[in-house]
Amino acid sequence: MASGSLVSVRDELRVLLWAGVFLITSGAGLLVRQHLDRIGPVAIAVVIGGVAVACLGWAWRRAPKTSFVFDTVLLLGALLAAADLAFIEVKFTPLGAEWPWHLLIVAAAYAALAFRFDSKTLFSLSLTAFAAWRGVSIAKVATPWGDVADSERLLIEALICGVLFVALGKLLERVHVKAQFEPVAAWLGWILIVGALTMRLGVDEGRSIVAVALVGCGVVLAFFAWDERSIGRYALGIGAAAVGVFGLLIDVFDFIDGDEKLFLVAFIILAAAVIVLVLRAHRALRASA
Repeated sequence: MASGSLVSVRDELRVLLWAGVFLITSGAGLLVRQHLDRIGPVAIAVVIGGVAVACLGWAWRRAPKTSFVFDTVLLLGALLAAADLAFIEVKFTPLGAEWPWHLLIVAAAYAALAFRFDSKTLFSLSLTAFAAWRGVSIAKVATPWGDVADSERLLIEALICGVLFVALGKLLERVHVKAQFEPVAAWLGWILIVGALTMRLGVDEGRSIVAVALVGCGVVLAFFAWDERSIGRYALGIGAAAVGVFGLLIDVFDFIDGDEKLFLVAFIILAAAVIVLVLRAHRALRASA
């Protein structure tokens, strides 16, 4: 401001608008909870559905003229529609024991809206809803995994979804159909893969195998992220590889019954190496830009 230069606040405004949308939907949920008996479930479902249809209808008429207001109304309509569907499922149970399919319906609807309105936000919500469907439906509609423990089945499902998302992003980029969605799919996919393997490090059995897999995934991610000039994904890859090395260190120190102080020193050196690598990469990418 003092220099007289213009500063963009586009991202800050977008965050504030999204926060406002989530506050509105949260407030609607609280209102429903407090006045459910007095208003009645049918009336509540009709009102929420009507507001959602009004928001989506307005967005449909305005497309493709996007703006902050457009994105906000579109997101509000999509969230209210999903909330209304969830409310109907809870109160009237149309799907019965197969209620996890509700999440798949939401995922498909969000995907359709994302492609229609070119919305990265709705695309990310679609992938998130799909991953949630796979997670909660393991014992009901997902492919059975025999005698595999629930924790292992969740790991498998997370890895499947992660690989699927990464592949989907690459496919969209390759066929030039909504290629701008590729970063969203890649980020969610790699976070699922890295997150699932990281959580699995907490189990003693097979930790070394998981740690090696995590190191491999981190190296692959960092390699391709560097080629794509993406410092964010590069940092995620380096961090994942470091966590994998940390898992290997745990097994090594357990095997040799090493000193805890030496383990702490090794951890500090590893963390410092990650910071140095990421900072040097950031500087190199900025210099080459």
